[in-house]
Amino acid sequence: MGLDITLARIVNHEVMEGCWLEAKECPELYPLFHHLMRTKHFAYVDEEFDAEVYYFEEIAFQSKGVLKAFYIDFANDTCLTRQHEVKRMLAYVDQEHKADFDTFFVQQFVEGQTVVIISW
Repeated sequence: MGLDITLARIVNHEVMEGCWLEAKECPELYPLFHHLMRTKHFAYVDEEFDAEVYYFEEIAFQSKGVLKAFYIDFANDTCLTRQHEVKRMLAYVDQEHKADFDTFFVQQFVEGQTVVIISW
């Protein structure tokens, strides 16, 4: 299981390849960021299509250091958009990573500007 927790700022343009979220897979972003939704063209060997996406800039990243209960109480492939949700995550971070998580995620989170992306 490869955990990725990313603090990201939603922006109105592509900043780095791969830093986007497909809008239909992240409905929780729409109320706060619908004005930043953009159309991205995808071209693969066997198909081409356009999709609505949110582009983001990575602010902080963590790939380990959570308690097992984290995987029960937080959903895979989701985005947290509220300050109280991000603060609640701190209870699921192990002691070794707690101070850094507080500094780089909780304290840098700005509701309406940033999101925490969770995936594993």
